[in-house]
Amino acid sequence: MAKERRYWNEEIETMPLEKLKQLQERRLREVVTQAYEKTAFYRRSFDKAGVKPEDIKTLDDLKKLPLVHSAEDFRIAPIVDRLAVPFEEVRYVESTSGTTGIPMALLWSKRDWDAIMELEPRIRWNLGVRPNDVAQILTGFPCCQRGYQELGATVISLNAGRGILDNQIHVGQMVGITVIEHLPSLAIKYLERARGLGYNIKEGPLHLIVGGGEPLAKSYEEEIGEEYGVKFRHMYGSVDACVVATECEESRMHTYMDLLIVEIVDPETGEVLDLGQQGEVVVTLLWPEATPIIRYRTGDVGASLLPYEPCPCGITHATMSMPKGRLVHSVKITGKRIFPIDVEDVVASTPDLGADYQVIVDKPGDLDRLKVKAEYKPEVKDMAALKKQLEERLSRDLGVRSEVELVPLGTLGRPLFKAQRIITNFG
Repeated sequence: MAKERRYWNEEIETMPLEKLKQLQERRLREVVTQAYEKTAFYRRSFDKAGVKPEDIKTLDDLKKLPLVHSAEDFRIAPIVDRLAVPFEEVRYVESTSGTTGIPMALLWSKRDWDAIMELEPRIRWNLGVRPNDVAQILTGFPCCQRGYQELGATVISLNAGRGILDNQIHVGQMVGITVIEHLPSLAIKYLERARGLGYNIKEGPLHLIVGGGEPLAKSYEEEIGEEYGVKFRHMYGSVDACVVATECEESRMHTYMDLLIVEIVDPETGEVLDLGQQGEVVVTLLWPEATPIIRYRTGDVGASLLPYEPCPCGITHATMSMPKGRLVHSVKITGKRIFPIDVEDVVASTPDLGADYQVIVDKPGDLDRLKVKAEYKPEVKDMAALKKQLEERLSRDLGVRSEVELVPLGTLGRPLFKAQRIITNFG
């Protein structure tokens, strides 16, 4: 039976590394040729760089191709220039969230959709979902829901609860959900509200939260495990780059080498970095027919490809570290770049603080200090001591001068989609 399987696709997932690289090279040559011959966008881009498809023979040749900037290049290009099939063959249109600018449309053919449907259940299996699970997918993506269905799990309809959190919680508890898929910040809100409604999550069947779309401090994961008895596992990707990596049972983020190539580049120079060096994630997809994605700069930084070593889970695909966040969602303090997750690690490990916080930017350019607004719990008595403690910890752990404003729990509100951690108060 399916639930007794160790892998969703054992042949691919346990393929020797050298064979995986050979598969990548063959598929890379195919997608580069297709993109050049069938899209005006890549033909112009390759010609400008002086590269032809026949120049790409090995994985090392990939760096000969130009990097694609999501905002400067891809989003402003007409869809017809990026499309490698007639529009009549498009069967599904998705878009980015628009958190870094105008949303970008991604178009998939029937063959693309079939490839996505092969990948989606594999992703969930690797994360620990099984056919006897009851899943509530709150990200709103139909492809994600289909992944659980293809795996054989029971799935709550995307419109169950009609987008109202309390109703979603009631429905989930009625049917005994065992898995939630959500953005981590909103998953925390879900658990907190469920407790407020009188549900004892720790004694219920919920055992796994699949998080995606944003990082989460390890301290929060540990706290959630202790308070609610729920395991967090992460997947990393985006609508435009698809799912790039997922966390296995050994807490390692495995990439999907048969379907994509991951590079880590210097965000300033675009130079490819060595294993273990942190930089920006660049993705080349090896499966799309309608919308080729080649050397696509995700804007996600602080990640690295890790030196290869066998994983006890048995999956042979390369591993990477989770990005810290988007480059545009960071601040520079006296020359040092700080990401919200850096602040979150400190806030999460401070017991008297809630889960919400904001980084306040009150002028353009390099800042002289880190300004943080954080929520304190109702039982706090000595506000001055807590403020001093947080300022000292931020300064010590992050290496920058810090200024903290404490506000009552619930003041900062909660996001409707991704958490907005950096607040700009100028311009």
